[in-house]
Amino acid sequence: MSLDNYRFDGPGNIGSPEKPSIWLCGIEFGESKNTNPTLAAEEGYSVEKQWGWGYNQKAHKLLCCIEGYPISEAFEFAKEKNIFSSPDCNYLLTNLFPENCLTVDTWSIEAQQRTGFKDKIDYINYVRNVCFKAMRAQIKAHKPKLFIGVGVAHERDFVNIVSEPQIKCELAEFTVGKHKKRIRLYPSETPLAVIPHLSSAGGLNSNESIERAGKIIRERLLSA
Repeated sequence: MSLDNYRFDGPGNIGSPEKPSIWLCGIEFGESKNTNPTLAAEEGYSVEKQWGWGYNQKAHKLLCCIEGYPISEAFEFAKEKNIFSSPDCNYLLTNLFPENCLTVDTWSIEAQQRTGFKDKIDYINYVRNVCFKAMRAQIKAHKPKLFIGVGVAHERDFVNIVSEPQIKCELAEFTVGKHKKRIRLYPSETPLAVIPHLSSAGGLNSNESIERAGKIIRERLLSA
């Protein structure tokens, strides 16, 4: 894939203004088969298979709560709605950056060879400067019902693509145990929620944190 042609893509349904979908956007594809949506889509991306992957399972739970269902019904909800597993569902799983990386800090020899960039920061800046314009145009064209950016370290990237400069961040905070969770909300034409990672130790890593985050997003961005 040419970086010049990179657009939002992935399992699920990109939607349209007439039938908008909810987009859940991570940072980049993982290197393992279980976390590479492009590869998994080729092999079959059933809800049952996704449920065995931590990131996808938490994503299903979050979407279930955002839609107003109890988290205990997440698996049944995901199967009924065919989350990310059907081109006719109302959800899209995608990423900011196209290259496969084991972690956000890694940059393998293979990645260097595929992209032509020796340093990862140069690759990231290229995607920001070249691809983000087309990705922003996709947002304008498809008008997602809700855009969820996973990873607060890239909040500015999500804002630059999805929101408008005049939209101010609304910060929502809550505590689970002794750990404070923060969600950034941007109530723009395409509502944007930037959430902590679904896999990290300090992220939305428990049912309670996912359920509370989903309720906040639903009430503050989708209850107009």
